[in-house]
Amino acid sequence: MIKAVIVEDEAVAARRMKSMLIAEKVDVIAIVSSNLELRAYLEGDPDAELYFMDIHLNDGPVFDTLQAVDLKTPIIFTTAYDEFAVKAFKQNSVDYLLKPIEKEELHHAIKKFKSVYQEKPSLDINMLSQLIHQQQTKHYRQRFKVIIGDKIKSIKTEDAVLIYSDQKITFLQSSDQRSYPLDLSVEAIAAELDPAIFQKVNRAQIVNINYIKEVISFSNSRLKVKLNSAESYEVIVARERVKGFKKWLG
Repeated sequence: MIKAVIVEDEAVAARRMKSMLIAEKVDVIAIVSSNLELRAYLEGDPDAELYFMDIHLNDGPVFDTLQAVDLKTPIIFTTAYDEFAVKAFKQNSVDYLLKPIEKEELHHAIKKFKSVYQEKPSLDINMLSQLIHQQQTKHYRQRFKVIIGDKIKSIKTEDAVLIYSDQKITFLQSSDQRSYPLDLSVEAIAAELDPAIFQKVNRAQIVNINYIKEVISFSNSRLKVKLNSAESYEVIVARERVKGFKKWLG
């Protein structure tokens, strides 16, 4: 049985992860909730074979702690942030699961660990940091091509107030208060946008921080976002994305 440690600062998320891991016959030997606690735990020479680790804890990102401690144990990162180099992490033999984590994704990650990690490899934290830096400094989409009848129009990305899906069609609501159809999915577009400006607030909507007029509390621990130039659209931040959204707002 795999001996695993959960690194998560949200109690509800930690309990859910533990329950899912137990169902996968993984032995959860500890739950750590802060960088301070994580560093003390790692320096204690733990017997863990695998870590399920949130990237952003209440006292900062985990990378500073991992760089300070010589951790040789594999990590499966768990996070609400989809702006990091997801594909790069997967190619680097370190899995990267986006919250809310599905059972099938978790099962695949554990299966990957069992098949790949016959011995405990060294985790190159410097390489991980470089991958993140490369992702953050990459060239993001500058324009969208939209087709209106027999005409083609180019819209600057900065003029996109809201990108959303409706009836399985993706639309761009622009600053001129018009809505244009796009030929890409919301998920695909999110990967091409600057995460400092755009945030995917739920499965079907991406908002531009420069057009946020107001953010108010909403039912079931969610948030409602009111946008300039898109007042008629209801934009609700999904409960599992609220924490990341607040950090994004600064």
